[in-house]
Amino acid sequence: MPTQADASVLRPGDRGAGNRGGARRLRDLSLGEWREIAVSAVKESVDDNVPMMASALAYSAFFAIPSALLLLLGVFTLVADESTIAHLVARLTEIAPSDAADLFGNSLRHLSQRSSTGLTLALVGLGLALWSASNAMSTVISALNVAYDREDSRGFVRSRLVAVVMAVFVGAAALLAGTLLVMGPHLQAWLGSALDARRPVELAWWIGQWPILIAGLLFAFAVVLYLGPDVEHRRWQLISPGSVVAVVVWLVVSSAFSFYTAHFGTYDKTWGTLGAVIVTLIWLWLAGLSLLFGGELNAETERRAQGAGER
Repeated sequence: MPTQADASVLRPGDRGAGNRGGARRLRDLSLGEWREIAVSAVKESVDDNVPMMASALAYSAFFAIPSALLLLLGVFTLVADESTIAHLVARLTEIAPSDAADLFGNSLRHLSQRSSTGLTLALVGLGLALWSASNAMSTVISALNVAYDREDSRGFVRSRLVAVVMAVFVGAAALLAGTLLVMGPHLQAWLGSALDARRPVELAWWIGQWPILIAGLLFAFAVVLYLGPDVEHRRWQLISPGSVVAVVVWLVVSSAFSFYTAHFGTYDKTWGTLGAVIVTLIWLWLAGLSLLFGGELNAETERRAQGAGER
């Protein structure tokens, strides 16, 4: 056990706390050391029960979805007019029974005519979304503290505020992704028509949306991995090994899982309407697994950079 703890990352009492004077820059680490860091991060992920923590995170995040939908519904009824609702219902009838689409449209019209109801829905949805999402972020905080061998000393109020801030950044990244994927094609078509250059605009949009999406996810993941653990990092890093790996792994496994469910999965045939719930929970578990592994990788990288050696 080293005799001097590193206050910049690991506090007294942490296992393997390093010497501040021996801190090294990440670019000074050799390829062999990076390999050792990766192997150690995988081992620590197993020892710290990261898969189980990712399951708890997925469960908590899943219960934030209804609150987020309630918030979106309230905001939509505040800004939508009759033509917007009619267009939405017409599009909905393409994928849903007409009776269900009409029922949904009548509900939207009723809410849009009573702005106070839409405002109430938005406020209630916002409160519930922040609370449920912060519960999910509290799970992330616990998992990241385990990765850094820390017990959170920030207290309930401060820890909850940190969780809320983390939830806001994750929600902003999700909103950005949803906007790009849902509204992007409409914006791209409008620009292409206005500029009379549909094909070039379509190509430019397809290329440009991915850097924007990746940058938003990278920023959100970096904030979570920075604020989550109760440690004093040397400095803020937008691009850290953990955030980069978490984003890349999440995008890869999400794409692979989407391909599997589209071509080989039989969740809908086996489970019926529960198939969508199962697929969503698995997808959230994969996202949590990627994020928490990024935290383990950051912890191991910082230990090695400080000359902490093995735990």
